[in-house]
Amino acid sequence: MKSVYVSSTYEDLKPYREAVYRGLSKMRYDVIAMEDYVARDGRMVDAVIEDVVSCDIYVGIFAWLFVYVPPQDKPDRLSITEIEYR
Repeated sequence: MKSVYVSSTYEDLKPYREAVYRGLSKMRYDVIAMEDYVARDGRMVDAVIEDVVSCDIYVGIFAWLFVYVPPQDKPDRLSITEIEYR
């Protein structure tokens, strides 16, 4: 089964994320998205990168919001969504 990582900011795109997640699940993809995350040991950025790299397909949903910038990423000031994309 192919795995798909769904990436976007959350609050502003919640209905779109849900629609994409449902559609991909109906097509029998193994969908990985922030809604499925549970508390983990280690840095969140590392976990996100690991998940994106492990997937076969990346789906990015982009709009206007620029939200969380992890404190570890101060030099580049990248948001989690941009880190997932890169």
